[in-house]
Amino acid sequence: MTYLKACDVGKDEEDATAKKTRKRSFDRDNSRNADGLECQMLLEDGSYKVHALETAAIKPDAKNQFISAGVVSGIATVSIGTVLGFSAILLPQLDSEMTITSDEASWIASLSNIGQLFGAIGTGILAGKFGRRPTMMLLCFPLLAGWVTMGLSQGQVWMFYLGRILQGLGVMSSVTQVYLVEIADTDHRGMFGASGALSVSVGITLTFCLGALFHWRVVCIICGCIPILVFVCMFFLPETPPWLVLHNKKEEAEKSLQWLRGSHYDISGELEALAAAQGKGVQNTSLVETLKTFKYPGAYKPFMILLFVFFFQQMSGSYAVIFYAVTLFKDIGVSTNPYIPAIVTGFIRLLGTLIGTALIKRYGRKPLMTISAILMGVFMASLAVTVFYKDKFYDENCLQTKPNATLPDHCSGDIMLSMEEEAKLAKMRMFYDIYPAVSVILYMLVFGAGVGTIPWLLLGELCPSKVKGIASGITVFMAFITIFAVVKVFPYALLYLKPHGTYGFFAVVSIMMAVFTVLFVPETRGKSLSEIQTMFGELGDGKVELATVSGSVEKGE
Repeated sequence: MTYLKACDVGKDEEDATAKKTRKRSFDRDNSRNADGLECQMLLEDGSYKVHALETAAIKPDAKNQFISAGVVSGIATVSIGTVLGFSAILLPQLDSEMTITSDEASWIASLSNIGQLFGAIGTGILAGKFGRRPTMMLLCFPLLAGWVTMGLSQGQVWMFYLGRILQGLGVMSSVTQVYLVEIADTDHRGMFGASGALSVSVGITLTFCLGALFHWRVVCIICGCIPILVFVCMFFLPETPPWLVLHNKKEEAEKSLQWLRGSHYDISGELEALAAAQGKGVQNTSLVETLKTFKYPGAYKPFMILLFVFFFQQMSGSYAVIFYAVTLFKDIGVSTNPYIPAIVTGFIRLLGTLIGTALIKRYGRKPLMTISAILMGVFMASLAVTVFYKDKFYDENCLQTKPNATLPDHCSGDIMLSMEEEAKLAKMRMFYDIYPAVSVILYMLVFGAGVGTIPWLLLGELCPSKVKGIASGITVFMAFITIFAVVKVFPYALLYLKPHGTYGFFAVVSIMMAVFTVLFVPETRGKSLSEIQTMFGELGDGKVELATVSGSVEKGE
């Protein structure tokens, strides 16, 4: 006797009285599918016909998905954060060990972005041609070489430059995100995709904490162990099923998907949907043919959406404001230790990302990113207004904005104030000193909860597998260029636009991102990966007939 999957039982035509008195023998094992439907495992009885239904009625076993995501997000993606946060703990220690100019320090901080620019394009091509898993393993070598080069440098600035470039080349931003999304089922895709941004925040905060406790060379040794661990662990993980299907490796795709979904889960429907999502006549995976695929709306529409989303994300000033937040915390006297403000900044960003990860599945991508962008605009606008009136307040009341700052001409004489006026002045001064830091904290929280998290999830969701490697590589390339430009231009913007003008610009960009999200970004919550990748159109001249695996369960006869 064998168990069959069923949600209803068809009966033979029998007399109603006989059916009531007939003894039925069956066992039940209740389970729920993605839509919450109650199903039963019925033991076939000779008097009843048990009809097996679509496999969506039985939930897959997510254990192996969590193992894969734990390696890729919990280890590989953390390495991205260690690279981003390392210069913040390196430069203060180098100041006490050797003489470096401000120009050399700026290059040490920014050269990892140059490495990431070239690495993003190369990673996209490699991930599309050879697979997501081998690409991650390959990137472990330049990342390890970067940490080794930095650790072995003996006061030679060029070795710091070389090490930072190698670190940037080894950053796995796009390929890890694609892997996390492509291994996940519909129920877990949002959580896995959002975990990438969470892990980057963990890596940054971890590096800040290590820098506060250890010498920077010890930090190099600890962080250098991460790519070694990633390389070893990836040997035991499968390639993503969408990539294998795209390259006609059907047996390997079946094995990979079965391992990810559990041995008792019927994967036939999902495999058919993945094959259908590739479109007709698009199995040629050469670079030239892949680029030609962008003539179809199903390829260029999601690609353009990603470009604009990441452009708005970086132009909203997130990285510039994070750097300025450390200065703000120091200015209001939070700590004399330069590492404590950095650690606080990292934990705030981490907290925001945790909140976003928890909310994505409940509220969806589009509403969360829209609200996040609006609130970012509100807090940036309030920061701009506060800074503007703070300068006027300090000038009118003859207060120094910084130690040894020059006072206005009308402050040449002593000003006598009553006790009531002094109390009011002290309260206003406290507000103007503290609120800028509060607004930055709130900005970073809402940034992490939406705008800082969801674009990276969409990076792995929107584009079809055929063009995902190239599209994600170009998108990340553009993002790093924008980051580099914003961080470099930010000091000049403060000088020429003034702080209130700069933050006002960030507020306008944030609101523009909210409008763009409402008008153009699709909602992907509750949709299978194959459904998402065909919602913009076809990747070929023929019509794609897609088997739905995330919608309501259809009964078979």
